[in-house]
Amino acid sequence: FDALRTILPPKKHFFSPQEKLISYNDGGIQDCDSYAKPLILFGVHPCDLAGLSVMDTIFSATPADNHYHARRQVTLVIGLSCMPDKHCFCHSMGTDSPERGYDMFLTELGEYFFVQIRTPQGYKLVDGQSKIMQPVFPEQQSQFKEFWVGRQEAFQIGFKRDNLSAIVDMEWSNPIWEELGKRCLSCGNCTFVCPTCYCFDLVDTPSLSGTSGYRTREWDSCQFSCFAQIAGGYNFRMGPVDRLKFWYRHKLHGFDDPYGLPTCVGCGRCTVSCPAEIDDIVAVVLKLQDSLGVRNNDRH
Repeated sequence: FDALRTILPPKKHFFSPQEKLISYNDGGIQDCDSYAKPLILFGVHPCDLAGLSVMDTIFSATPADNHYHARRQVTLVIGLSCMPDKHCFCHSMGTDSPERGYDMFLTELGEYFFVQIRTPQGYKLVDGQSKIMQPVFPEQQSQFKEFWVGRQEAFQIGFKRDNLSAIVDMEWSNPIWEELGKRCLSCGNCTFVCPTCYCFDLVDTPSLSGTSGYRTREWDSCQFSCFAQIAGGYNFRMGPVDRLKFWYRHKLHGFDDPYGLPTCVGCGRCTVSCPAEIDDIVAVVLKLQDSLGVRNNDRH
């Protein structure tokens, strides 16, 4: 109940780090059905709920990913309120309150939990539970409002997102990218712990006889040196600088173009997991805004 962020986000339960997709032999190709075991995810915080919504959007695009949705459809998601630490900036990304992605959300109010229901599955879970469920009284409504006001005031870092897409574009040649690139180890940690990174590679594993084999999907990272390498050996993003700029732009701008939302949810995992202690997205955005003389009264 008191945990803040998990090492890996909830995406691992639906978009597996490694999974077999098809097998083949002399008789043809067979789909590997994804076994979807019913699951309850308890204690998912607002930023991770927003991350799941982004992943739902990605894996629902035509053709929809059957493996992802088979797991998603049999999973009950119960969200839980939390208080931010020095790495959280979900309020800057607009993901600090539970909007979607959950069946039930619990806000802790001392000895009680204020329960919000979003789906029919959530209603089924509480239906008939009169021994533990009771109507909300005015006093608890006031406590609920006070909690979320106090939580908003508890954030230690942040920035204003006004015109962020334009700023990222205009500052493509900013020296900050060189500073970050010199420190980056291209380890991919930031992408693996990100709730919304979804890059993958396909690996074919044939048998020694060559008459059968299978294809596996594995997590990949745009920060790996060979990620953008194509046939003939040409690499579109040779150095860490190019790869970092690509990643930051996708988190703050690129996904916003077709879908109208950024893929950064402000969880702070990239900062916590970086062995090179590269400045987090907040620090980068503030430096980009400073370079343009953007006044930001929301920073800390």
